[in-house]
Amino acid sequence: MRLKPPFAIISLVGALACSGKSTSDSASADAACAAPVAGAGVDQTALLGGPVGLDASASTVCARYTDQATYTWAFVTVPPGSTVDDSAFSDNRSSTARTPTFSPDIPGDYVVSLVVADPEAESAPDFVVVNVVSGDQPPVASCGPEVAGRVGEAATLDGSASYDPEGAALEYSWALSEKPACSGLTSDGIFNGAGPSPTVVPDCDGVYLVSLVVSDGIQFSEPDLCALNVSAGNRLPEADAGETLELGSCAANPLPLNGYGSYDPDGDSVTYQWSLLSAPAGSAVDDASFDSTTSAEPRFAWDVSGTYVFQLQVYDGQVWSAPDLVSITIGDSGSNRPPTANAGTDITVEMEADCTYLSYTWDCLDCEATQVELDGSASEDPDGDPLTFSWVEPTGTLSIAVADSALTGALIPAQAAGQGTANTMTLTATLNVADCQGSDEDSVVINYSCTGVRP
Repeated sequence: MRLKPPFAIISLVGALACSGKSTSDSASADAACAAPVAGAGVDQTALLGGPVGLDASASTVCARYTDQATYTWAFVTVPPGSTVDDSAFSDNRSSTARTPTFSPDIPGDYVVSLVVADPEAESAPDFVVVNVVSGDQPPVASCGPEVAGRVGEAATLDGSASYDPEGAALEYSWALSEKPACSGLTSDGIFNGAGPSPTVVPDCDGVYLVSLVVSDGIQFSEPDLCALNVSAGNRLPEADAGETLELGSCAANPLPLNGYGSYDPDGDSVTYQWSLLSAPAGSAVDDASFDSTTSAEPRFAWDVSGTYVFQLQVYDGQVWSAPDLVSITIGDSGSNRPPTANAGTDITVEMEADCTYLSYTWDCLDCEATQVELDGSASEDPDGDPLTFSWVEPTGTLSIAVADSALTGALIPAQAAGQGTANTMTLTATLNVADCQGSDEDSVVINYSCTGVRP
C-alpha cells in the first residue's frame, strides 16, 4: 500500500500553531454571554440589635463581566412599624455589593430581593427572607434620679437610660404608683407618657412615686420607681464654700475665697455670710480679717502657717442654708521649695537687606527691626506658689516690651548690612522667677545675622 507524504500533515499542524489560537478558543470568544443569575442566599434568622449579613456569592455572571456586574438589593417587605429602607444597606448597586449588611430596627420578617446585572443583561430577582427575633433578654427600665418639684410647676422625668440588650427600639409606659393624700393626680396626668421624658404638674406638696415599664415589642421590663419630691413653698438654698486647698508658704495674702458655687433651687437670689471656724495655734485672726463677710468672693488676711477652716451660709430672703465648710492649709516657710525658671529654647534670626552697586561701591539698606518672642511660661513652682517674672538683656540692644511678664515680645532694632557679608551678634536674655522666698534664673540665646544681598 502506498502511503501519503507525511509533510502534508506537518504543514497543516504548523499552520494551526502559527495562527495563535485553536479553533475551540475562537468559537468560545465569539459566543454570547449567558444572562446573569441572581442568588440571594438562603433564608436566615437573626437577632435584633446586630447587623445582618447578606451574601450574593451564589449568583452567576459571565466570566468576562465579573468586574462589571452590579448587585442591587431592595427591601420587598419589612415588619409593620419598621423604618428600614434601601438606604440601610452598607453597600448597594455596585460591583462590590456582594455581601452588604443592614441593621433591623424591630422584630419580624424582612423580605429582600437581589437583581444582578452586567453590561448586556439583567437577572430575574431572587429573594431571601430574614426573620429577626428579639432574643430572650427583656429590656431594662430606668426612670432616673429623684426629681425636685414645686406645686403647680411642670417637673420633667428622665427615662433615657432605659435600654434593650439586643438594641431594639423601646416603647415607654409611665404610671403614678403613689401620691400624697392631698393629691388628685392620676396616671392620665403624666404628659407625653409614651416617651422617655414625660412631665408631671403636681397639685400639692409631698412625695410622688412614678413607675416606668419599657417594652421591646415582645417582652416587658421590670418596673422602675423614681420619686418626685414636691415642695409647696420655699426650698432651702445650698451653700458651697469652694474646694479644700493645700498651699505652700507663699500663698496669696490676703487669701481669696469663692462661694459662687452656692445656689437656690427656686432660682431666688442669695446673700452670703462667711465666718472663720478655726485657725492654727498661735494665730490672732478672727472674722475681722475678712475684707467682707457678705461677699461671694471675699479675701482673708492670714498670719501664720497651718490650717484655716471657713464656714459659709447663704440666705434666699426666707431661710438660711445649711453651713458649708472649707479648709485651706498654708505651709510653713521651712517647707518651701524654690521655683524652676525656664526661658524657652534658643532663637535664630536671619535677616536680609537689598544692596545696589553704585560708583564702584555697594550701598545696602539696613535690615529692618524685627520682633522675637520671649517665653518663660514653662517655669514652675513645685509648691504651686504664685511666681514673679523679670527679663533682662544686659547690653540694652533688645527692647523688652513687658519685662515682668512670663510671655512677652522683644524688639531687635534695625542693623546695618554689608553686601555678601553677614553682620552677626549674639544676645542673651535672662529670666528670673521667684516665689516669696526663693528664685531661679535661666537664659535664652538669640543668634542674629543681617546680610546684604542683590535684589
